Amino acid sequence: MAPQTGKELRIDGVHIYLRTLGEKDANQDYCSWLNDPEVNAYLETRSTTILELKDYIMKKNASPGCIFLGIFTKEGGKHIGNIKLEPIDFGRKTATLGLLVGDKDYWGKGFGTEAVKLLVGWAFSNLGMEEVDLGVISENAAAIKVYGKAGFRVERVEKNAIRHDNKLYDRIVMAVKKI
Repeated sequence: MAPQTGKELRIDGVHIYLRTLGEKDANQDYCSWLNDPEVNAYLETRSTTILELKDYIMKKNASPGCIFLGIFTKEGGKHIGNIKLEPIDFGRKTATLGLLVGDKDYWGKGFGTEAVKLLVGWAFSNLGMEEVDLGVISENAAAIKVYGKAGFRVERVEKNAIRHDNKLYDRIVMAVKKI
């Protein structure tokens, strides 16, 4: 069953909550993450504008094969990152996860792990997914650690599968299955 577009989703955790992003969330703080070389080191996006962010949010929200959510602190409601499932294959009951903790003040403190566990649990319970997978560049040790803590296991390593900054890197494919 595909989620309804236009309906705001909120998933509450212990320290954070995930919620549907809207145009109002495309602000200077969000934009600054994507323009920061340390934050975007492993992203395809290297720079953006607020207008481009608004367009991106609206496109993701309109797509039936995508759940795109912001990560917000419970204390203060600060937007610290984003998480998504895309593409979602309702026939095969699989989805691909993407994560960005953009606010560097929240790196290494468990917020990414909590966000991943929240969204994966929700996908299993509410979307009927049986597996969530992801691909990560081999150099991104912090992300690999987060995914491991959230229950993902390495499925395979695709040698030289990612061209990033004109260099080839291994792509680590990880997955978690519904128990």
